[in-house]
Formats: sequence, structure tokens, C-alpha cells
Amino acid sequence: MEMVLAVLLSVVATDAPVPVVSNPGFEQVREQSGFPEVWGLQPQGWHLCHLPNEQHLVRYETKASDGQESKALLITVADDHPDKVVAYNAMQDVPGFVAGKSYRVSAKVRTQGLRNMPFICAQCLDSTKAKFVGFAGTPKRALQADIQEWERIETTILVPEGTATFRLRVGVASEGNAGGTAMIDDIEVIEVAQTQ
Repeated sequence: MEMVLAVLLSVVATDAPVPVVSNPGFEQVREQSGFPEVWGLQPQGWHLCHLPNEQHLVRYETKASDGQESKALLITVADDHPDKVVAYNAMQDVPGFVAGKSYRVSAKVRTQGLRNMPFICAQCLDSTKAKFVGFAGTPKRALQADIQEWERIETTILVPEGTATFRLRVGVASEGNAGGTAMIDDIEVIEVAQTQ
């Protein structure tokens, strides 16, 4: 009886949609078309954000960092970045979410020369992809020193009804971070129990 119940539960669990992040460890790469002189190898499945005609203000690289065999995404803000706030990030639309469920989105980060912590956020968009119906992100956090060991950042979001697109973003704001680098790896989207 217990064996039958376990088999039935596993069938039910595998039929439920599961959010699937493409290339969560940034291992699959490709040459970046359009900006090869500014950006090196780019992670497949991710869209990299920059200001129009100002891609030189940020450098995205996918490579193994010091003492690490697997790759990570490195985002470096230009030393001479102008005094404007830009959220440089990698993003992708994640399939497999269910409206009404809660998810924890997280990433491992390390930093070099940043004064503000990298961020991760989830955006829930309507069918037009123009209107937000939900949002959750990590709070702004000042840094006093580099984060040399991997630290996990995370936020939790309850996906509201009317969500057609679940967009995941991970990156760093330019504010206070000129010349600094964020190292990002191991993105996760995990369903969590809702708290009452």
C-alpha cells in the first residue's frame, strides 16, 4: 500500500508544472552578436540589458572566476559611468509557473569593488507584457567590503492571477558601483509553501 501511494504521489508531482530556468549556471555560452569588442562570451537563454547606444558602460562576461571550475556571469560597471541609475541585468521569461503559487527566486553572488549589493527580482506581467501585476525583489543593501565567498540572495513572490509572463532578472545597479564587478551563479526558482 505504501509503495502504491508513493508511486501515485510521484506521478502527481511530475504532472504539476515546474518553473524551468534556462541555463541557470551560465555554463552554455555563445558569441555576442553586435558587441563582440565590448562583451565576450554570453550565456545562452539570457537577455542582457544596457542603455541604447551605450553598451560600453557595462561589460558582461561568462567565464570561470578565480578558483572556480564552472562558469559564472560577471557584470562590470564602467569606471567612468555617468551619474545616472541603471539596473544592468540578465533576464529571461521563465515557463512553468502557476498563478496563485509562491516561488523563491535566488542566486549566488560574489562582489569586487561594489558599494551596493547585486539584486534578483521576479516580475509578473499581464498578457501585453507591458503591465506589472506583481513584483518582488531583494532590498537595496550597502556593502562595506567585497563578498569573497559565495552568498545566496533571494526573494519570494506570490504569482497573482492574471500573470501571463514570469520574468526573472538578476544583476547590479550602477549607483555607487562604478568600476565594480558582480559575479552571479546558480539561479534557482523553487515553489515554496504560502504563509498565512
